Amino acid sequence: MQKIDFSSDSLPAHLSDRDRFRLWRDMWEEQLGAAEIRHADDKPFATATKMRFLGDLRVGLFETTTEYYVRTRKHVANDRDEIFVGFYRSPKPQVWTVADCDVSLQRGNAIAYNIAQPCRSFTDGVTSWVLASVPRTWLLRLVPHADDRPATRLDPANPAVRHLERTIDFLLQSDEVGEERALSRQAGTALADLIVLALGGKGEAAEIAAARGLRAARLREALAVIEARFADPTLSTDMVARAVGLSRRYLNTLLLESGRTFAERVLELRLQKACAMLSDIRKDATKVSDIALAAGFNDVSYFNRRFRARFGASPTQYRGG
Repeated sequence: MQKIDFSSDSLPAHLSDRDRFRLWRDMWEEQLGAAEIRHADDKPFATATKMRFLGDLRVGLFETTTEYYVRTRKHVANDRDEIFVGFYRSPKPQVWTVADCDVSLQRGNAIAYNIAQPCRSFTDGVTSWVLASVPRTWLLRLVPHADDRPATRLDPANPAVRHLERTIDFLLQSDEVGEERALSRQAGTALADLIVLALGGKGEAAEIAAARGLRAARLREALAVIEARFADPTLSTDMVARAVGLSRRYLNTLLLESGRTFAERVLELRLQKACAMLSDIRKDATKVSDIALAAGFNDVSYFNRRFRARFGASPTQYRGG
C-alpha cells in the first residue's frame, strides 16, 4: 500500500510561511486536484497530511490552516472523475458550496461529492477532514444515484457511515495492511463495500457489500475491544457484544468465521502477554503468579498448564531460558 505522510513540522525551519504553504499546496494539487487556496494570514501556516492508496481507492487525512479554497471550471476541466466521501472534524464550522448548493458543515458531518465539480469553501480556523475517494464510473455501476445531487449529506445513524469513518481511521493508522498485499486487497474491498452501503446502495450490490464490508468492519471493531481488554479476567462475549452493539450470537458467528473462537483469541493474547513479561529482564523479580494475574489469568494452575502446552516449557523454565 503506497502512502504519503507530510507535516509542516518536518519542513526546514528557515523557510518562510509562504514557502511552507507553497510546498504543501503543490502536494495537495497533485493528489486532490488544482485549486485556488489561501491560508489564514493571522496565524502561522501548519498542516498534517496522510494518504494511503489501495488500488483505485484512496483514504486521506488533511489538517491545515487553509481558510479559503476554490475550484473553478478551469480547475476541474482535466481532473480525475472521482467521488469523495468526507468526514469533517474541525471545531470551527465550514461554509461549503458546490454547484450553487450551500452546505454548512459542523464537526461530525459527513458528505459525498464529485470532485470534478466547481466548489468553494471558507473555514475560520483549522480545516480538518478524513476522507475516501473512489472512481465515479465504478461507483455509479453499483450506486446509480450516487451523484444525483452535487453534495449529499450522509446519515450518521447509518451503521455503514459510522463503520466507514472508523475504517478510514484504521487504514490511516495501520502499518500491517501496507506490509501485506493480501491484507491491502481485503482492506480495499471492505472500504469499497462500506462506501456502497454509506451512499445507499440497493439490491444485489448492497447485499454483497453488507455480507463482506459491514461484517468485516464489525469483526474488526470486536477484535479491537478484545485486544484492548483481554487482560481483564472478567471479559466475556457479552461484554464485547455490548461494547460494539451486536448480539452475542452474531458476535460468536463473526469470530468463528474469522478462524478462532472468543476463548481461543483471549487465551492466545493472554499467553503472549505472559510470554513477553517472562522474557523481560525488568520483570525478573516479579512472581510468576503475579505475571499470570497481570495477563488475565485468575487460576495459576490453569495458566501453568496452558503455558506449557503453548510454549513447551513451564513459565519458570521459560524464564530461565
